[in-house]
Amino acid sequence: MKKYKSIVGIGVVLTLLALTGCGSGSSDENAGSTEEAGAYTPVLTGGIPGALLPEELKLWKYDFATAKYTPTEGDAQSYVVNLVKPDKTFTLAHMDGWATNPFAIPIAKGIAKLSKDLGLKLIYCDAEFKPEKAISCAEILASQKPDFVIAGNWQGGAAAAIMAIFDKAKIPAASIDVSHPNAVFFGASNYASGVVGGKAAGEYAKANWDCKDVWVFMGENLEEGEAADLRLVGFADGVQEVCGALPADRIDRMRLSAGTADQAITVTTDWLTAHPEAKHILSGTIDDERANGMAKAFVATKRDGMVVGQGCDSVGIAVVKMAPASENRFLGCAAYYPEKYGDYLVSIALDVMAGKAVPQEIHMEHTFLDHDTIGTVYK
Repeated sequence: MKKYKSIVGIGVVLTLLALTGCGSGSSDENAGSTEEAGAYTPVLTGGIPGALLPEELKLWKYDFATAKYTPTEGDAQSYVVNLVKPDKTFTLAHMDGWATNPFAIPIAKGIAKLSKDLGLKLIYCDAEFKPEKAISCAEILASQKPDFVIAGNWQGGAAAAIMAIFDKAKIPAASIDVSHPNAVFFGASNYASGVVGGKAAGEYAKANWDCKDVWVFMGENLEEGEAADLRLVGFADGVQEVCGALPADRIDRMRLSAGTADQAITVTTDWLTAHPEAKHILSGTIDDERANGMAKAFVATKRDGMVVGQGCDSVGIAVVKMAPASENRFLGCAAYYPEKYGDYLVSIALDVMAGKAVPQEIHMEHTFLDHDTIGTVYK
């Protein structure tokens, strides 16, 4: 049986203490010399569900009578995974965020394997990265009366409707990477992962361009939630922590909603064409698929830029291993370890069903992996 401890709330914590905070990297008040490293100071903010600060976290215990998580006393800044077979089995529902997505695949495999090993009945539905399908999945799963649901919906706009269905059926839930009301959040330390990638990009800019004429271009998709968008905020902050504050007009975003490399290639190429004056470009987005497309656009246009991925899923791992960053413009990825998600999510379900309190948010810690280091983690 697996038993290990995770630092919660802001695997972020140490990063934020070092940085003094989190904030948008594009505000005018932070604009300044791009060559004076350390001149940039992010502003610490909180109150964002899915990215709460350590002091904001509470322990939650599920009340099966009212179908609500209620705060209780205790340490909410650490969590011990304990995958012990329950005395009484139960039915676990898994709403998969997108079954064919490389990041989702190891999560689903982990949940399925643990369910079998622990004697849990598992029911499943694929939300297909579509809000309407996620709501339909919630209805289908709730009708089968599971005891606990892992809500892997990645469309933030559908979160309230999904939880209204599960709350009405009095089914406790945990969500994956996107905050849902009345559900335990598990997933990325979004701001921290962005900072990890941004600092790596900043160090590249410092070593290769002396941090001169640096631009930051990022691909966003606000439909995936305010917490996920902090990956971009953190990326811009991380770059500026190394290179100093950038002028606001040198930090830009465009929408990448499809979650695919193809759309990212097109959008990035369009941006590069519209900004011939951008000399040295650092780019990031919210996953490896889109980052891969951005990197391909840099290669095709022969522009001087470097891209950082988020997740280190099978796509990110393959791209990082494929060639040095000087060839494919993919500097590396901030690792999320999706192969470990199932351990945490099933453990949360076991604890809630056993009447135990759990932190309202549990976050992974992140490391940056590049062409030289990724093989030490992923053979």
